[in-house]
Amino acid sequence: MHTTLGSKVPSRRLASSLAAATLIAGGLGVALVGDVPPAHAARVNATCANTTADAGAIQGAINSSQAGDEIVIKGPCLINATIKLLDDRTYRGDSRGGAVLTQANGANLPAMLASDSWVDNVTWVSSNVRIEKLTLDGNRAANTGTVPLMLRTWNSRVYDVEIRNAPSDGIRVSSLSSNGTHLTGSTMVNSVVSDVFIENSGGAGFRVLDPDNQVTDWMLQRSWISTSGTSAVDLDNSAGWVVSDLHLYGVRRHAIDAKRCFATGIQNNYIEDFGLEGASGTTYFGIRCTVQGDVTNTILGNRVHQFAALPAAGNFVYLGVDGVNYGTGQVAVTGNAILGTGTGAGREIGLSYQKGNGPALRVTSTGNLVDKVGTTRSVGTGVTVTAGL
Repeated sequence: MHTTLGSKVPSRRLASSLAAATLIAGGLGVALVGDVPPAHAARVNATCANTTADAGAIQGAINSSQAGDEIVIKGPCLINATIKLLDDRTYRGDSRGGAVLTQANGANLPAMLASDSWVDNVTWVSSNVRIEKLTLDGNRAANTGTVPLMLRTWNSRVYDVEIRNAPSDGIRVSSLSSNGTHLTGSTMVNSVVSDVFIENSGGAGFRVLDPDNQVTDWMLQRSWISTSGTSAVDLDNSAGWVVSDLHLYGVRRHAIDAKRCFATGIQNNYIEDFGLEGASGTTYFGIRCTVQGDVTNTILGNRVHQFAALPAAGNFVYLGVDGVNYGTGQVAVTGNAILGTGTGAGREIGLSYQKGNGPALRVTSTGNLVDKVGTTRSVGTGVTVTAGL
């Protein structure tokens, strides 16, 4: 079930609200909202020497900083320890090419950069972190299990970042901490990941891990994800998410796998060549949306193609509404363009609408172009499809 708006303010931020109330009571007459900003924000430089001392140097700069400061990383950097990102700070390089952080051979870190709440295994969430103009190289050839960027944060931003050669997922947003500690009393909402390039990940390019139903209302937009080991975008929870303007290609499994859709928008994405692993008995999706009931979702203006020859095995659904968790699922599927190979016979389906174990599914399906697939549209029992108004 979708998290309500009333639970979006993490409990750890109550201290700031109380401080604001105290100032008002003291007669200042100015209401402060959220954290009280520092009097003077500073630029803190973290200069690397491309040695195993670099992780310590970066962490030292972070630990010496204050809330509101900007930590500027100058590379190249060799990383042999997880760097803990403190709250209320900006982390950036002067350019992606000039601030390259590479994992050292055999370090096998769980993460290269990680939210402090993930590292410290606390029950609350990190907040107000901005990351930009960095390149993180997981050095997949000489390491295993590493996620270059691990986020467990609220109201944060990731811009203009390149993630390459991740041994595991490229970027992971996790409600669980490093030892599996769950969040209590706070949620992970209101963040944006934009203008990133993720390539050659061993796992998913972008992954949400959320058994707690806490990671809602994010935006993933204007980005490129190439050559993922599993799915390009794999969301355990897509409630309130907007996934838009992505170019996803060279995908071994699903291009966009959005579970628990609830007021979710999937729009204007360009997908090519998904399901490349071609396992027998497996169905691969260009776009998959598993819906929750009693709220609407939109899948709008996406372009889903297969340019390469289909693998010898596997089935391929270009756009699928694939089951309802509870209530009546409601989805508008509008203006999408699908182009198959024309060689898959019964193995390619353009549009697939299935209610799964849910009671009912209502789909408005209009203005979609579907060509060169064996089955243009498949509609399961208990599904009502209309052209809308």
